[in-house]
Formats: sequence, structure tokens, C-alpha cells
Amino acid sequence: MDEKALLAQIKGLELQLAVLKARVRRLSAKTTPKTFADLRGILKGEVSSSEEEIDAVRYHFEWDNTKER
Repeated sequence: MDEKALLAQIKGLELQLAVLKARVRRLSAKTTPKTFADLRGILKGEVSSSEEEIDAVRYHFEWDNTKER
């Protein structure tokens, strides 16, 4: 191998090492467990649809290319 190929291989190994170090840091970082109670109200004020509007779209039937809700 010539010098340029070796330098390119070293650079690639250094980048792989940096990625692995970042993964280890992320795994070792302590995070508090999340519960469903933590999620309550997280979208409050963000959604302009009511529950009735969501239910109306969720349930529909199709007969002979006509949609019924």
C-alpha cells in the first residue's frame, strides 16, 4: 500500500472509533424512565381537532365506491 491509501485507512478507522465512542456515551448516559403519566398533556394546545372529528375520520365504510361514515 502506498502512503495515501494508508492515511485514508487510518482516517476511516479514526472516524469509526469516534462513532463507537459516541454510541458508548449515549448508552452510558443515565436517563430517567418515562411513564404514560409523563406524556399526559404533552400535546395540549398543539392540536386543533376535537376527539369527535378524529373519531369521524377514523371510522368509515365503503360500498360500491361510495364512502359512508
